[in-house]
Amino acid sequence: MKQILIIFLLILNINLPAQNCPTGNERVSSINQDFEKEVLRLTNKERKKRGLKKLKWNESLAYAARYHAKDMAVENYFEHHSYDRKSNSRLKEVCSTFDRIEAFVVFDYLAENISAGQVTPEEVVKSWMKSSGHRKNILNKQFTEIGIGYYRTDNSDYEYYWVQNFGGE
Repeated sequence: MKQILIIFLLILNINLPAQNCPTGNERVSSINQDFEKEVLRLTNKERKKRGLKKLKWNESLAYAARYHAKDMAVENYFEHHSYDRKSNSRLKEVCSTFDRIEAFVVFDYLAENISAGQVTPEEVVKSWMKSSGHRKNILNKQFTEIGIGYYRTDNSDYEYYWVQNFGGE
């Protein structure tokens, strides 16, 4: 019976297509909720300094952000679009940024900030605020909700991966 099960699993693996966009049902768990919540607090602190409303936590946006942070770490790349690594060297794009996010949640306005290499929430928010495009997303008054993902692995070039997904109506 054990041999039949192994053969069946091998057949299933052979017939599985290459990874594509997520379905939106993927639930990557947080590896450090304290880090994610601190990024939220620091982001809202920057917004408050400029008279903007706080961003609300959105769990669906967080699942999208965690999915991408983990994917970048595991596949060892740093891009907004999603990729699979082929032959340990070549990357193949499998999903665009907004197709990936919209698999989890739909908003009228979406944006994403990514970063890699920063060890702490303070470092990553400071880095984003020094970048005009990232700062613009953080301070955009059209965004009302946010999800944050953080992932860490020793088996990648940057080790630490951060994602903010923003949504607004």
